[in-house]
Amino acid sequence: MEQNGVEALHLTSLEGLGGVGALFTGRNGGVSPRWQNGLNWSYSVGDDLAHVRENRRRSLELLGLPAEAAVMAGLVHGDRVVAVTRAHAGNGGDVGLVPDCDALITDEPGLALIVTAADCVPVYLYDPIRRVIGVAHAGWRGTVAGIAGKTAQAMVRQYGCNPAEIHGAIGPSIGPCCYEVDDAVAAPLRQYYGADAEGLLTPGRTPGKYQLDLWEANRRDLLSAGLVHVKSSQACTSCQMDRLFSHRAERGAAGRAAALIALTS
Repeated sequence: MEQNGVEALHLTSLEGLGGVGALFTGRNGGVSPRWQNGLNWSYSVGDDLAHVRENRRRSLELLGLPAEAAVMAGLVHGDRVVAVTRAHAGNGGDVGLVPDCDALITDEPGLALIVTAADCVPVYLYDPIRRVIGVAHAGWRGTVAGIAGKTAQAMVRQYGCNPAEIHGAIGPSIGPCCYEVDDAVAAPLRQYYGADAEGLLTPGRTPGKYQLDLWEANRRDLLSAGLVHVKSSQACTSCQMDRLFSHRAERGAAGRAAALIALTS
């Protein structure tokens, strides 16, 4: 979907429930010259601060929110989940930042939760009954740390959600078609999932390598946490490098996209 030149994918399985906006930004429609007017969200990839702030402003405008009405997780590939309020929101024309965490949850309308990614899995959560949202960043390390399921569990503890009423959506990320890993990744995955690891790893194109399905891994983690409604966008960032940032396909030179979710009034 394109709005005012800004490209973003909407998570319709969540937005169709009403009361929530959920999107994943594309690579086009921003002002970052390094990516031909790219919509880069990160300060850590050699972009100008002013460019990043404008990209963030344009993205949040898709949800009808100013940059100050947003909070972003300061990613560390871990399993820490933080419940946030407007006290965590931004100021001075930029989003707020919660350091050292990979997932955020809230029940406050009009406050956007954000994680950035460029191949890692963004996991969106929405309880339309309790009116609670969450978003998690699940690379392979976060996946084997159970960040997706732990975010849902935090919604249950913090806000009294019923897992069966939480809807999950797995956003664009590198797919099993393009994500080749070795035993350094496969071994922890087998350890975490045990017998459930069957089908998550398939023989890779290179001897001794495997194709890893992070989409299915995170879907299973959410189901283990008690969810029954989980959808995947099935959009591979590496396959769609013309529309999406991909760290692997761009050999480490990618910008960063944003996974955003906010309760509407």
